[in-house]
Amino acid sequence: MTYTRFITVLLFLWFAFVSSAGAADPVNFKLADTAGNIYQLSDLKGKWVLINFWAPWCPLCWIEIPELNQLQAGRNDIVIIGIAMDYRGEDSVQYLMQKHKIGFPVVMGGKSNDPNSPAKQIGPVPFYPTSYLYAPDGQVVMTKTGTIDRNLIENFIFKYNADKSPESAQPVVD
Repeated sequence: MTYTRFITVLLFLWFAFVSSAGAADPVNFKLADTAGNIYQLSDLKGKWVLINFWAPWCPLCWIEIPELNQLQAGRNDIVIIGIAMDYRGEDSVQYLMQKHKIGFPVVMGGKSNDPNSPAKQIGPVPFYPTSYLYAPDGQVVMTKTGTIDRNLIENFIFKYNADKSPESAQPVVD
């Protein structure tokens, strides 16, 4: 294993530990998207739920949007909810949603240090993008700081379903 890969794996494990240790009770997660639709984790039981925190000024965030769009369009067992953070105005977020053709609901998350931030309900967001994946039973089974792609999520879900064990389904970070 190369030194870079070793450090990456250690950082991923540390972020996963910190994220799961500080995460709020998932039953409390209740979010309203830009269209006024309410998403509560307890209402989404039976589906995989991917929460993706992003910021309009984050170039890495825009890299993963096409992958997330494909994932949302290609599977009926997953719900993706994007949470826009640290933006100057909601108009700029709306513009970028249209420009990048975001095909999943987006929540206006405000500033990360806001006491009402969605991050307070879901878990720490040390970097943009940061994603949380909930299994159909409502448990957080993966956190990922940095970009994600469709293959990572689909491989994780496949392995999780095959093993029914979150410990053995941890993704490999390259």
